[in-house]
Amino acid sequence: MLSIDSQVRELTQHAQSQGLDVVQVFSESRSAKSPGRPIFADVLALIAKGKADGIVCWKLDRLARNPVDGGALIWAVDEGKIREIVTRDRTFTNTGNDKFWMQLEFGMAKKYVDDLSDNVKRGNRAKLAGGWLPGVPPVGYLNDLAMKTIISDPERFALVRKMWRLVLSGRPPMEVLAEANETWGLRTRRSRRQGGVSLSRSTFYKMLSNPFYYGLIVRNGETHQGAHEPMISREEFDRVQELLGRLNRPRYERHHFAFTGLMRCGECGCAVTPSKSTSRSGARYLYYYCTRRQNGVTCSQRMTRADAIDSQITDALGRIRISDRFHAWAVKRLDYVHGEEIKARQATGQALDHAYRDAERQIDALVQMRLRGLLTDEEYLRRKEALTAEALRLKERLADTDSRRARWYKLAERSIYFAESAQNRFVSGSSDEKRDILVALGTKFLLKDRKLRIELQEPFRLMEGAGSRSSWLGIVDGIQRFFKEHPTHIQWPAFCRNEDDDEVVTTRPSSVNPVRSSTAGRA
Repeated sequence: MLSIDSQVRELTQHAQSQGLDVVQVFSESRSAKSPGRPIFADVLALIAKGKADGIVCWKLDRLARNPVDGGALIWAVDEGKIREIVTRDRTFTNTGNDKFWMQLEFGMAKKYVDDLSDNVKRGNRAKLAGGWLPGVPPVGYLNDLAMKTIISDPERFALVRKMWRLVLSGRPPMEVLAEANETWGLRTRRSRRQGGVSLSRSTFYKMLSNPFYYGLIVRNGETHQGAHEPMISREEFDRVQELLGRLNRPRYERHHFAFTGLMRCGECGCAVTPSKSTSRSGARYLYYYCTRRQNGVTCSQRMTRADAIDSQITDALGRIRISDRFHAWAVKRLDYVHGEEIKARQATGQALDHAYRDAERQIDALVQMRLRGLLTDEEYLRRKEALTAEALRLKERLADTDSRRARWYKLAERSIYFAESAQNRFVSGSSDEKRDILVALGTKFLLKDRKLRIELQEPFRLMEGAGSRSSWLGIVDGIQRFFKEHPTHIQWPAFCRNEDDDEVVTTRPSSVNPVRSSTAGRA
């Protein structure tokens, strides 16, 4: 993409060639992927005041790559506040076809941003798995752009290691920092926008607490073994922390509660919050109690111990737990229904493809009629806009048919696996895992008289009656209908998702033959 200065130069020339009166030139280096850009707001404010009625830009994605700003521009065009948006390739005006293409281009720009984010995250995970830190390494190391690894900085590695040695010898850290900056001339590595300056106090103390220097990478709370060359040993690192008073420094205790913010009081509707208490014998207990944070509310509810709530959630998960026989039958049933839908989709796809190609042929014929003078400009544009919209609608339906083909099937399998595994995982899981399981299990959680009432998600409410074979068909068909209508309704815990949150993590019982019931139909 051209730099901002060259874009301004090219667009100024383009505006002059088109006879456009340029009121003001705005340039903004902030990314358009998120709303809230001040310069963009100034542009819309200038247009709202009637001081300008058009925008000249290099491409539409320079204006917006998020649905909020894109929608604001389309709405301004629709209201007539923006008469036209001019790019190097085309001009967008207040016509149905132009606004449709604006929506399409803004959507494509948003899709590009999302795909880029996913690719970066996937690349970062791959680098961490290989032992390499994504991004810029700390002082003393460099990114090897050719090999995509991290190497020792030939100018600074020895100096930084000397700083560690001096601190280990007992020298005050601030004396070491002053000597490195003033005597050795240590400077940070210069980049295009920053660097080339002496080390600050905060940077130096961050260095002394960074485990990267002894070979570990800490990223998003997770620790990875680095593949780079360590500068010091683990023992030397711990010794520095002792000298700085960090290892034995008292810290405030941080509590992590599993169900904070999830439950409501069943009597007054206020939030339920956790608290810890210690008995005279030194035993520690965790309670949940009503906050009573509403004016004029009187609530008689008492505190409930956390282990009692855990026990009730375990019982609820036990009620939706399915048998191996039902699991095997349900998977077979879902496979059968999914196979039938694939056949129907293939037939639908062929019909849509035929209709799409027919619309394209009509557009080609329309162009030929216009060239032969059989249509006026107005009639040609009107009929072409209708055919183009129809072709795009058919193309979107084709893509939608393909993209959604297995969504409900995977989610239905996921719910069955959840029902089979959630109870055991809840009993042995961490606080975070227990919270994720409860969020997936229900939609509302009311605590009253020390009893937790859970309003189950529809698939799990159906599974409470999975004991009788006569009910199996209705249960599976109900689960299927739910996920066709609500594909994103349930927030699944990690054990039900893979890394890309796409494929279902599931196991199928292989030792149980599928059950065929006269009332349940053929699986």
